[in-house]
Amino acid sequence: MRRFLPFILLVAAIGLFAAYINPTYKAAQAVAAENGQYDQALNTAKQLKSQREALLARRETFSSDDVQKVERLLPDNVDNIRLIIDINNIAARHNLSLKNVELGTVGSASAPAGIGSTGGPVDSVELGFTVTSSYSSFLAFLADLEHSLRLMDVVKISFKNGTGDQSDYLVSVRTYWLH
Repeated sequence: MRRFLPFILLVAAIGLFAAYINPTYKAAQAVAAENGQYDQALNTAKQLKSQREALLARRETFSSDDVQKVERLLPDNVDNIRLIIDINNIAARHNLSLKNVELGTVGSASAPAGIGSTGGPVDSVELGFTVTSSYSSFLAFLADLEHSLRLMDVVKISFKNGTGDQSDYLVSVRTYWLH
């Protein structure tokens, strides 16, 4: 029996290692690796938080008027009613009124050069309308539309002859916002 005792203890040690110690060690290694990933995520979150605070501090240096201009240029949501009112106000400066206003489909768009290149995707919406005016008034209206703070592309213009120097101009504009 004394001769077999070392072999029995050796087999018991190997069995204990295979059944308990090795699986526990592998589980501990997996937990340590997962803990390392959590530490890395925590460090990244701390860096992002400090970067966010730096950007917010930098934003505080901007005047509120400048911030409103940027938000009007490329808003972070689409406000169709505000868009129609803005275009109608531009038309009213030239004694024009919008007729047959149609809102097109809302969808993703490729961003104009330099817009949204570092941020999220840019979405767009098309708005169609008709104005009746003389050619010179229509050109002045388009010039004011061009100088509007809201980022817009005129994508389509067509016209129908009217009476005298008045014509019906059908205009489609596309405007953008950050998603």
